[in-house]
Amino acid sequence: MNTERPSFSFQHVGVNCDDREEAVKVVTLLSSLFGLEARTEKKGSPFAGSGIEAMAGKGPGLHGHLAFYTPDMDQAIRYFEERGIAIDYDSAKRTEEGNIYVIYLKDEIAGFAIQLINK
Repeated sequence: MNTERPSFSFQHVGVNCDDREEAVKVVTLLSSLFGLEARTEKKGSPFAGSGIEAMAGKGPGLHGHLAFYTPDMDQAIRYFEERGIAIDYDSAKRTEEGNIYVIYLKDEIAGFAIQLINK
């Protein structure tokens, strides 16, 4: 079986911070410098615009993660596995129906975990 490369589009970078306080400071600074919307009102990790997530506590990856959207998660997983790229199934988030909508590759690239998203 040789799965064609599925469609991928870059979604955001997640930068690891020590805690939520540091994450809000990072988002506030980046937002003010570059005219981005600071999204700090929700619990969890705040965003500067839609492309920079400041992790409120260390997340996967030495430096953080790079998130990619794919419209077909099953095809994406097959694609990577057929090429010998390990998937971290322990990181999987699933819908009520059991379908994976977020998962990470096992290995980092340049200190960043690779997150696959299908929402």
